[in-house]
Amino acid sequence: MQFIKAKQAYPLLAGAGLALLGLWLWQQVWPPVRTVPEPLPVVIPPLPPKLPLPAPNPEARAGFLRVGNRTDRPVRVIVWVRPQPAPNLTTHEPLHWDFAPGEGGTGGLILSLPEGQVTVQPGDVVFAFATDGSRAYWGPNLVGETPAPFWDRDRQEWSAILQP
Repeated sequence: MQFIKAKQAYPLLAGAGLALLGLWLWQQVWPPVRTVPEPLPVVIPPLPPKLPLPAPNPEARAGFLRVGNRTDRPVRVIVWVRPQPAPNLTTHEPLHWDFAPGEGGTGGLILSLPEGQVTVQPGDVVFAFATDGSRAYWGPNLVGETPAPFWDRDRQEWSAILQP
């Protein structure tokens, strides 16, 4: 292995130094163009026109909850099942599910946990919000008291289809 002699090193170092000096001068005369893109404006969509809403459930029944997301946003659905006054009953934490844009949009999906399907009854709270930072939300809705979720007589269950 042969090392570079001092006579050969000086021209190499001088060449590297001149190249760096030339690069520095080039940037001083024609600085690189750095454009910072403008942030996208926050667009708040207009409220949808009034949709015909079914009447609240007059029978006040308990049933499964079917949810569909017809929006173009990822959505988190939160259900708080009110504890019933009974011995040895503890309060439950709110339950939540995440829906991708359009997931379950046509017919909805029945919400379930590993222990089984979720049953809601009048007085329980259902709330949904977009998780994309758009601040869109649906609710809070009281089962049996607000127009959503509505009672589906054919399926004998509660249904909430989120609209854009």
